[in-house]
Amino acid sequence: MTTTSPCEGTGRRSDQDILDEIEDVALPSIAGVDTSLVRAAVDNGRVLLVGRLDWDSHAPLVGHVVAGVPGVVAVANRIRCTWDDVTRFPRHPHLPRRWGWRC
Repeated sequence: MTTTSPCEGTGRRSDQDILDEIEDVALPSIAGVDTSLVRAAVDNGRVLLVGRLDWDSHAPLVGHVVAGVPGVVAVANRIRCTWDDVTRFPRHPHLPRRWGWRC
């Protein structure tokens, strides 16, 4: 008895095929980013990324690369980062905007 994938013949990729491509091709192909601590889970083409990266600016890059894998319909990026290199607040919110400005 042969079993077939529920996606076979429909033009859709199986979740295992998508996961294999993410882990074996997409994540290792990102130059300059250590993705050894990133894990992925796939459910009906929706990808959940978890793990840790060195720099905060690398997390959106990893999500963008994974979103480009054929068969991926959505990416939930839950990757945490060790170092924050993205400036969230370019200035302190309680300081005046211009020097010499009087309250």
